[in-house]
Amino acid sequence: MAKKNGTHALDVTVQCPACHEFGVFPTWDVIDTVDEKLKERVHFDEDLFFYTCPHCHAKIHMESKCLYIDRDKKLLVWHIPDPKERVSSQEVQDALGAPSFTKYTCRACLTWGEWREKIIELESSYDDRLYEIIKYGAYQLLSEDGKERLPLEAYHIDYADDSHDADKLALVFMQKDAKGMAYVYPITDRLKEVTQDIFLPIVEQIADANRKAQFDRFSYSWAKQFVTYVIKAAEEDKNRETFGNLIGFWVKTIGDEIFRQEVK
Repeated sequence: MAKKNGTHALDVTVQCPACHEFGVFPTWDVIDTVDEKLKERVHFDEDLFFYTCPHCHAKIHMESKCLYIDRDKKLLVWHIPDPKERVSSQEVQDALGAPSFTKYTCRACLTWGEWREKIIELESSYDDRLYEIIKYGAYQLLSEDGKERLPLEAYHIDYADDSHDADKLALVFMQKDAKGMAYVYPITDRLKEVTQDIFLPIVEQIADANRKAQFDRFSYSWAKQFVTYVIKAAEEDKNRETFGNLIGFWVKTIGDEIFRQEVK
């Protein structure tokens, strides 16, 4: 029996901020991966959520709510531009009139870039929260000049190569004012293993992160808060020297495995 396709398209009336003329933007508020072609566009079509004005041809980035459903992997990833908005899978169930989504892993993202990145992370067999921790740790090793040249807002996780293997991801540092130019650093198995050994027990203990049905925002910002919390807690713990050594080992591993440089 074929799966029901929950994809829902809609037309949004848009007033162009450049010429102030009106037009219609065809988009979606639900994308179901049963639609293979649309799933492919989510991954690789950079213009998917851009509106081109038919009057002046200005290109406008549209931000609107959109829910991504993968029934095979039991994933719900919602692009929700309002950081204060909170939703649950029960609301999704009510809206779609579908069976329960309570066993699904649910995530919410602020931007389209974060949304696509989160989908890619969740399709892998590695924990998306740990990917965010790796992403945060690696960026901290950049010099101030490096951070200026490789801005955080363009830094992201993507496929390591053209095979688009879900378990071979990389950190991508986009160069400022150099469209399309980037440094790509594959995330090695060793770095994933070390990160998992050190941080996963803590994530599961304090982050309430194993719950289903709640749309959580596990992003770079979350990883920053999490790692800061962990370091502060370690400083106050009687075993702080031992854990401090583990953190130091993790940072050294990032240097070795990502940048191929020794971190002192």
